[in-house]
Formats: sequence, C-alpha cells, structure tokens
Amino acid sequence: MDGLSAASSGMLADERMQQVIMNNIANLSTPGYKQSTGVLSAFPAQLAQRYTAGSNGADAQTLGVVNNGTLFQESVSNFTQGNVAMTNQPLDLAITDPATSGTSVYATTANGTKTVSTLSFVVGKGGVIETAKGDPILPVDATGKPVVGARVVVNKAFTGLDLFGETGSPVIDAKGHPSYRIVDSKGNAVSGLHLAMTSSSTGGMHAFFAVENVDAQGKSRVALTRDGHFQAGSNHLLYNAAGQRVLAIGANGQPILNSAIYLNKAYTGTTIFGKNGAPLTDAKGNLSYEVVGLNGKPLANATFTTTQADVNTLQPLGTTDFLMTPSTQLAASQATITPGALESSNANDTQNMVDMLTVYRSYEANSKVVQTISTQQQSTDQLGAVANL
Repeated sequence: MDGLSAASSGMLADERMQQVIMNNIANLSTPGYKQSTGVLSAFPAQLAQRYTAGSNGADAQTLGVVNNGTLFQESVSNFTQGNVAMTNQPLDLAITDPATSGTSVYATTANGTKTVSTLSFVVGKGGVIETAKGDPILPVDATGKPVVGARVVVNKAFTGLDLFGETGSPVIDAKGHPSYRIVDSKGNAVSGLHLAMTSSSTGGMHAFFAVENVDAQGKSRVALTRDGHFQAGSNHLLYNAAGQRVLAIGANGQPILNSAIYLNKAYTGTTIFGKNGAPLTDAKGNLSYEVVGLNGKPLANATFTTTQADVNTLQPLGTTDFLMTPSTQLAASQATITPGALESSNANDTQNMVDMLTVYRSYEANSKVVQTISTQQQSTDQLGAVANL
C-alpha cells in the first residue's frame, strides 16, 4: 500500500470515529444512553526486502517495514453508571447496578456460576485465587464457557508482584515462572483453558428493562434498554419513549415476550411504583398496576423488574436498545430501581468535544498528506514531458 492509500484509510477511519463522537454528543440528554468509543486497528504491516531474481532470497536485504494504513474496527459501549436524577414523574424509573466498577470475571458463588464484578482478588486456601467476597474465579474454554470445577491457583515459584496481565493472562517473572496455574478439581494441570477478564465498564453483568421490539419483517423480539422514561398507552399498558411495550420478567430472570404491564384504571393513588418498582395499593385496595398476558389476564410467577445480561454478548440497536445474541444468558437482577427518577446519559460532553477536535486534527493532517503526495505525483508525471508528443 502506498502513502496515498495509507493516508486515505486514516481519513476514512477518522470519519467513522467522528460519527461515533457526534452520536455521543447528540445523546447527552438521552436517559439511559451509554456512550461509545471507537476502536482503531492497523492493517498488518509488511516486511520489505530486496533480492536478486533466482537467488531464492539468499541475498535478501531488508529495506524496512511497510505500514498498510488504519482500520476502524468497532464501536464499544461504555456501561459506566449514569447519574440518577429525580424527576418526580410517576412513570419514570432509574436503574442502579449493584456493581459497575472493578473487574468482571466468572466465579463460583453461593448462587451458582455467574459473572461477577470485584475490586480486588485474594489468595484463599490452597493458593486458589478468589474474588474479594471469597468466590473462586473460573477459567473458560475456547468457546468462552466457564469450566465448573477448574481452579486458578497461584504458582508458588512465581516471584513477581502482579498476578494478571492484559485480559487476565498470567504474568511471567524474570525466571520464566507464570504467576498462576489452571488445575482441575484434583489439582492436575489443565491445558486449553484461560482466564477471561474485562473491565466492568465495558463488560460484565448489567441490568436492563425488557421491551418488545419489532424487526423489519414484523416479527416480535425482546430488546433490552436502560431508558426508564415510560408512558401510558391508550390501552392503559406501559410503553417506553419509543412506543415499545414494556415486558414482565419471569422468576428465572427471563423476559416474557407475551406480557404487559397494565396500569389499573381504578387506582386512585398519585404514585405508581413503590420500592424497586413494586406495585402500590390505594385506600380502596386497588393495585397501581398488574402484570398481565396479551389476553389481559394476570400472569402468575411474573413481576415487573429488571433482568441482567453480560454486555459483551449484546448487540447495540438504535439509541438506547440492545439485542441479545445466541451467546447471551439472562439472569435475575439484583439492581436497584428508583421510582420518579431517570438514569442520565453517561456521555461526557467535555471529553467528547476534546475527542472531536483530536479526530479533526488527525483528519486534517491526513488530508494534507494526500494533497502533498498528489502534488508530487503530478510533478513527477510532468517532469521531462515534451509538449504535443
């Protein structure tokens, strides 16, 4: 790839980055919005060598490395908790995750195997590495599935200070000893397993409201959202700001697609939701809302609450919605729901403006490189040219 193509690829990547930043700025006031960050990557570099034809490379002389430009790889959502602002509107609800800081990792807990967030790690009995709550962390296989029964054990021969490298990889000390070993329930070393660690701001388990989303083919599906700015429809069902029907959650944390939240017409109270979104009762014993099926009949073992999902398995949809993928697993949520409040957008206006200026300068620099190379090519083409020949 020549310099012109490399600079052009940088301009295209800058353009995509600018789109991400402008989307963040446009949603500074959107409830529940999670800002995104663009990730760039370089095309694989090539080693340039010169050698005589027929020598099979025996006399090769290295000329250097040819860089092949830049690629906009992906946009990553940041799930850092937004500020909870009181609105005193009866249908507004804000989600507060129980843990949105630290490191997310699989662990064996009292409630089974799940992704948890922890601010620190400890070494427990037998050198087993555990979360701050004493839950043994688990490695995963090649498909990313946690391996129950396996353990991550500190290597006694390791002399370094840090146990984990990038994304949870073991640290190697000066003598070549890894910081930890992965063993089975009998203490035997296991190969083919590794630790999967992510920042809780860009990964881990987070809570969402479930709503019905209709795709381009008219098929209903479940979407997840953090936007709790709800409204009542003419049929007295609860909808979000985009007009999507709000869904109930089953006992296992699974959204119920054919469900709805019915706002009771007979209810005379001024507030709809109690602690964590529970229904309220007026002086006459009328509930503020009921969980019903699409036939209007009450649904057993269903409540209006949140579900939680590993955000690494979700696909963004629109401004505040996310779609599940085949690897998404939902579970009962431990998040707090605050009535009469909304979670603000976590987009940072100052940082996004700084990022926008940085990307603009990068685009401008690449543009000047393109102009310079184009001018040089024109000069080379005209050098020595004879008019009218």
